[in-house]
Amino acid sequence: MSPAQLAAKIRHYPDVLLMCDYDGTLVPLTPRPDLARPDAHLLTLLQQLASRPRFHLAVISGRSLKELQELLPVAGLYLAGMHGTEIATPERQVINLLPYRKEDIPWQDIFRLARQVTAGIPGFLVENKGEAIALHYRLADPGPAGIALKQFSRAIDPFLNKVELLPGHKVLEVRRRGVNKGLAVTYFISKWPRAYPIYLGDDRTDEDAFAALPPGGLAIRVGNWTPCNNCYFLPSPVEVSQFLQQLISG
Repeated sequence: MSPAQLAAKIRHYPDVLLMCDYDGTLVPLTPRPDLARPDAHLLTLLQQLASRPRFHLAVISGRSLKELQELLPVAGLYLAGMHGTEIATPERQVINLLPYRKEDIPWQDIFRLARQVTAGIPGFLVENKGEAIALHYRLADPGPAGIALKQFSRAIDPFLNKVELLPGHKVLEVRRRGVNKGLAVTYFISKWPRAYPIYLGDDRTDEDAFAALPPGGLAIRVGNWTPCNNCYFLPSPVEVSQFLQQLISG
């Protein structure tokens, strides 16, 4: 289904909750996370949508809330960082959906383990998000990268009662158990219960968000996906941008 056809499906809804992933959905995947930045056209589209009373707009990402705020300085936009556990309102109020003691998981120890296992392997980037660790290997040779990831998975076995490993597009992430984007989706739906809910995402971390949509909600998978029931597809962030443009035009 084309972006225009998808936009036409929701044209008659007076109130719309539009939720999007960031990397691989709004912006293309890049070799390093710091390269995945929005262009002026995307920021304009988001601003136009967020300024319309009909739309409630939120971006839900595994990135930190601070990073999202720097990347997406869009008035009226809700941001959910760290897989949706921390939400920033347009007024910059921060809402924590999963209160916990930060000291109960030794994130620095896990970060050191990741650095040790990947040391000397070209192309690895270990990202310390504070409350999560990401091992990016898009630029690494697949053979050595696979060995290092297996070694790391074995090394953090003692911590797996509190954290979990989540594979993505050339990235392996360590996150707290119980944390997922479905938390933010549920929060936003409860905030606007009469709005028609839509979620766009591109990888495994978005499956929890899709699962949190109520029956009849619109699930739009971006990129290469296996066939599924009750979902639609857009090939890339280019078509996502076209979809957003069609929503504005409609």
